[in-house]
Amino acid sequence: MRIKDMLLATNQLPLMIGLIFIGTFGRYLFVSSDVPPNFEIIMVTTFLAAIFLKPAIAVFVPLISMIFSDLLLGNPIFVGNQMNRIVLFTYSGFAMISLITVFNQDRFRRGLGEVKLRNLGIAMGVGIGFVLIYDVWTNIGWWYLLYPHTANSLVLVFTAGIPFMINHILSGIITFTVIALPIVSYSARKHKIVIPTRLRKAHRLIVAAVAICLIILSLTGTAMQIPRKGEIWFEKTDETSVKIVVLGDGCTIEDNIFAYDGDTVFSILKKCSARNDFSLNYTYYEQFDSIMIDSINGDINGDNGRYWQYYVNGELPMIGCDKYMVSNGDHIEWSFETIPLS
Repeated sequence: MRIKDMLLATNQLPLMIGLIFIGTFGRYLFVSSDVPPNFEIIMVTTFLAAIFLKPAIAVFVPLISMIFSDLLLGNPIFVGNQMNRIVLFTYSGFAMISLITVFNQDRFRRGLGEVKLRNLGIAMGVGIGFVLIYDVWTNIGWWYLLYPHTANSLVLVFTAGIPFMINHILSGIITFTVIALPIVSYSARKHKIVIPTRLRKAHRLIVAAVAICLIILSLTGTAMQIPRKGEIWFEKTDETSVKIVVLGDGCTIEDNIFAYDGDTVFSILKKCSARNDFSLNYTYYEQFDSIMIDSINGDINGDNGRYWQYYVNGELPMIGCDKYMVSNGDHIEWSFETIPLS
């Protein structure tokens, strides 16, 4: 039977579309807002899909949600440099979660069948456990794609990922206790949602095959190119950090700084100033709601008709430096230069 026919026959198409919709736009809204990094909803929709949908269908819910949300966010998929190929590890990570849930459906249904203190602890434990499995796998992906394959660099990657893992664990605790536990317990008591009870081995094999294929893809092909030893840290490579160059009067300062969500050209310049111990003076103009640089490293705007201009990836932006959002891979250049009159 074709997938489409199976969906229609079991009335699972609306539920599948609903979970994909929640996962796609939930991730888009979280990434686009001021929510802490790694707070996400795809994990819990992956779990719910594996609980309520047939396995052959459920495994595609997180994958489709990730692809659609990546497209909405403008993230490259399966193309580009080593950093972009981390999507294979993220996709295969969610496929692993789907696989684990499918093979333990009965246990999860019993464990989350009622809203009570014991089950609350189970929901928290499931959320934490899934996050740890996923984060360990994706951290291995960062190390495999972007670092020398040594034990020291592996430790550095996991150390750098601790703050993100903490946020992700909090995300797992909240979403599994606030979303997964009430939904599973409600369906168990009210039987409003028909849960497929008999699972054919072939259906489980489909989930396993998808997960294994994604894992193999993650570890093969161009991903096997080992980075240079100089790229042992995020801020040692232009691909995984912001490259900033300050061209002053007889002085050039270069640095690589890892950008976080919300970083701007101005915030990167401030970080560069603090790290390289050079002076930075600026003024906020309320009428423009923007910051203007007065001087960098002693070079003052207006001296000998020269002023500070900034360029991003070779282009001159038309907005203030505190308004231009940057991402890792960008090249920022501050130049103390004469501004043409026409």
